[in-house]
Parts: sequence; structure tokens; C-alpha cells
Amino acid sequence: MSGPNLFSVYGRMTALPGRREEVIALIKESARVGGSDSGLLTYSINTALDDPDAIWVTELWTDKEAHDATTRSEPVQVVTQRFVDLLAEPPAGYYGHAVHVQGRTSDGSL
Repeated sequence: MSGPNLFSVYGRMTALPGRREEVIALIKESARVGGSDSGLLTYSINTALDDPDAIWVTELWTDKEAHDATTRSEPVQVVTQRFVDLLAEPPAGYYGHAVHVQGRTSDGSL
């Protein structure tokens, strides 16, 4: 599938030593409080083989507007603020449009 409207986010975070699992739990909570109708199609949380504190998050959204509305919502902001103090440095984010997503139709469904 290709589609210029599907919005992708790639984030990298470095947790304080020994706090990675807490950050991961809060990332999952953030996705839950965003709601099932938020426009978040899928996400994955990844850890690095060579860095016990690194976390990579990949998200696929219906569009940028859905991402912006959800991440700026009060419930998501409350959870996000809880994990900021668990990070060794500010998170880095990279944004784009998904060019191809295996297994999805043009309307974003499976």
C-alpha cells in the first residue's frame, strides 16, 4: 500500500539507567489513554541490543492531524509528563509519510 496521508513517527529515547521498563510501561499507557479511535493504527516499542537504556518507538497514524490532536490531548499529556523525568536526555522524533505498509489497504484497514 502507498498513501501520502498515512503519517509515521520514529522516536528515540534514552531512559535513566535502570528505568527503561518504567518508560516502556508509560509509553504503553499513553497509547491506551489516547483511545482506540485516536487514529493510531499501530505502534511498536523497541529496545536496542547494544544499549540497555535506549528505546525506539515507531507509530503509524491515519494522518498528521490525528497524531497532533491525540498527542496534545490532556490525558496523553498527563502520561507523557510522567516519563519525561525518567529520561537521560530529551527524546528525538522523526516524522514522515508512510510510502508502503504491508498488509494494509488504501483506507488504512488490515
